[in-house]
Amino acid sequence: MRMLPTLIAALATLVFTGAQAQQPNDGSAPETSAFKGLDKNNDGSLSPAEVAGNKEIAKRFKAFDANKDGKLQEPEYLKAAQDNTKRVAADSAITTKVKSGLLFAKGIPSTAISVETYEGRVQLSGFVENKDQIATAGKIAGDVSSVKKVQNDLKVK
Repeated sequence: MRMLPTLIAALATLVFTGAQAQQPNDGSAPETSAFKGLDKNNDGSLSPAEVAGNKEIAKRFKAFDANKDGKLQEPEYLKAAQDNTKRVAADSAITTKVKSGLLFAKGIPSTAISVETYEGRVQLSGFVENKDQIATAGKIAGDVSSVKKVQNDLKVK
């Protein structure tokens, strides 16, 4: 029974990452289409202004501008997009593991707890019956591998 939460988390991660890995049948990767859509002036590169509407790519712009020319060429953009996809998959896996741990913990109203993860930081929110449940939920989240920080915003109703 102790292996069930881990098994559920692993299965959910496999399903999620498998769906992400599927490519469209037209021969072009979704990231290539996205690059072309962002390249408003059709110069074959993306300026910070062109990626401003994509928060995650804008955040990664400087880190993935390998030649430091102030623009992202398609290979640089593709690396940034792939980095973001990996982050999303990793965050989803963490969220699944935390939710699974809460679900199987005795005395925790798991359906009343919202779990959100961004870059390995987990935020718990919702209402529970007592302070012990707040502490237990925080410990469960903190014990999940790859969790960098837990922001426990649970409240006693």
